[in-house]
Amino acid sequence: MKTKLQFWFCRMNTSKENKQELNQEEEIEMKKKLWKSTICGAAALLLAGFCFPPQTAWAGMGNYNFVSIEGGTVDSITVNGVTVEAKYRPYDSSVNTDTTYSCAAFVKRFYSEVYGRNVSGLLSTTSVPAIDSGSFKETISPKVGDIVRDNESVHWAIVKEVNQNIVTVIQQNAWDSSYTKAWVGAMVENGDSQYTFFTWDGNTASAAPTAGNYTIHYQEPQIQETTAVLSAKVDNPGRVNVSQVGCYLWDAQDNLIKRHVEDCRRPESRFNMWYDVQGELGIALTAGTTYKYQFFVIQDGNEYPGTIQTFTTAGTAPVKTEADTKDQIEGAPVSTEATDHVTVTDDEIQRTIGKVREIYGWEKKYVDESLQGQSYLVQINTKGEVDYFSVDTLMERPASLVLTIENDRVVKSQWIYEYSSGSEAALTASQDLYQQICKAADGKISGEKTSLCKDVDNMTTTYKDKLEIVRDKNGEKPYVSITVLSAFQDIIG
Repeated sequence: MKTKLQFWFCRMNTSKENKQELNQEEEIEMKKKLWKSTICGAAALLLAGFCFPPQTAWAGMGNYNFVSIEGGTVDSITVNGVTVEAKYRPYDSSVNTDTTYSCAAFVKRFYSEVYGRNVSGLLSTTSVPAIDSGSFKETISPKVGDIVRDNESVHWAIVKEVNQNIVTVIQQNAWDSSYTKAWVGAMVENGDSQYTFFTWDGNTASAAPTAGNYTIHYQEPQIQETTAVLSAKVDNPGRVNVSQVGCYLWDAQDNLIKRHVEDCRRPESRFNMWYDVQGELGIALTAGTTYKYQFFVIQDGNEYPGTIQTFTTAGTAPVKTEADTKDQIEGAPVSTEATDHVTVTDDEIQRTIGKVREIYGWEKKYVDESLQGQSYLVQINTKGEVDYFSVDTLMERPASLVLTIENDRVVKSQWIYEYSSGSEAALTASQDLYQQICKAADGKISGEKTSLCKDVDNMTTTYKDKLEIVRDKNGEKPYVSITVLSAFQDIIG
C-alpha cells in the first residue's frame, strides 16, 4: 500500500556563525507565520514555523512513536564510532531558531561531531546544503548520514537507516499535537516527491548496528487452570528501535510448545510486554501443570532473550492410568539409523506439507473415521485433546502426526520425526533435512518469512500465520517438525 508520510515539520536552526543566514531564516519565519494565520484563522494552532500533524502515514511502519522528552535525549545515531544524540527541551517558539534544539541544529551537530565539518545553507524548501569541504549533491540512493530536505515545509533531518525503499530518519523539533512528546522513528518512502536526499562526497560510512542493552523484568503471572497472563517490563536505556518482540513457551520437559513473534517498533527507554497464553498464543494449558516461558526482543534480526521463567497452572493435574502409559509406549513410532538417512525429494516434502495442511480444521469425528485402525495415543486436557498418530507413509519414515483439537476441531497439525540417537550422523542428517524442507517450502509458500537460530541445536523458520519448521533436540536426540498454523491457500503438494 503506497501512502504518503508527512513529517511533523518544524523550524530549522539558525547559525550563530552566519548573521546573513540568520536574517534570511528570520524573514522566512515571519512569512510562514503570516501565511498560517491567514489560512487557518483564529481556530488554528498558533504555530511559529513548526508543523501540523501528518495526514497520512506509510501503512504498518509504526511512524507514530511519540516519546517523552524527559531527560532531553530521545534518539541517537552512531557513525564512525561517534554517537550523536537528538535533543529536546520543553517547547516554546524559541526552539525553532535555537542553535541546539532546532531541526537544522541537529544536522549541523551531526556533521560537526562525526566528520569535523561545518554545514550551512539550510534555508528554504529549495536550498542545497553547503559544507566547508567538498559538496552535497542530490541522490536517489540515500545512505546513512545523508541529509533529508522536505520540499513543502522548511525541515531537515538525517538518514538513520535504509531498508529497501523505506528510509528511517533521526530529527529534532518534531512534536505531537500537544508539543510535549517527540516523534521518533519517522519513515520516508524513497521516491516521494515531497522529499529530497543530499549526499556529501565525503560520506563513506554507515551507521553502526548498536545492540540494545535490554533488561527484561518479569512481573508476577496471573494464573488460571487453562491459561495465564504473562507480563514484563523491558528496559531499553539506549532507546534502540526494537523491531519485534516475542515469547517462547515450553512444557516442564523443555519441549517447545509455541514460539510467538509480533512486530513492535518500540524506541522508548522502558516498555511493557504481556501475553494471554490462551487468548493470544492460542494454547489451552492443562490444570496443575508446570510450564516454562521466556520473553525476547529482536533488533536488526538478532534475538535478545530474558531469563527463563516457570509457572504452574491452578487446579489438579489429570491422573494418567497404567493403561495410558502402556498405550503410549506401544503406540509410539520407532526410528532407526536406516530411517534417519532416508532420502526424500522436494516433491515428497511438499506432498507431506500438503497432507498435514489438509487435516487442519477437520472435525474430530472425521479424524477418527479417516484414521481408524491406526495406533494412536490420546492426552485429554481440560478444553482440548492432542492425538498422536503413527505416520509411516509421509517422507517414508516412522514419524508422528500430532493434532491439537479444541472444540472438536483440529486447530493445529504437526508432522514430527525424532531421530534414533544423538550421534553426529543423526545431528547432521537432521540439519540437512531441516534445510531441505525450508528450501522446498520457499518455492511454494508466500508471505513474510522469519528464520532464527536460537542456539547450535535450535533452528526455526516461520511463514507468518501459516507454517513453522523446527529442528531441535528432545534430550540428546534431534527432531524435525512441520507445524501447520492455519488453512493457508498456497498451492502445495
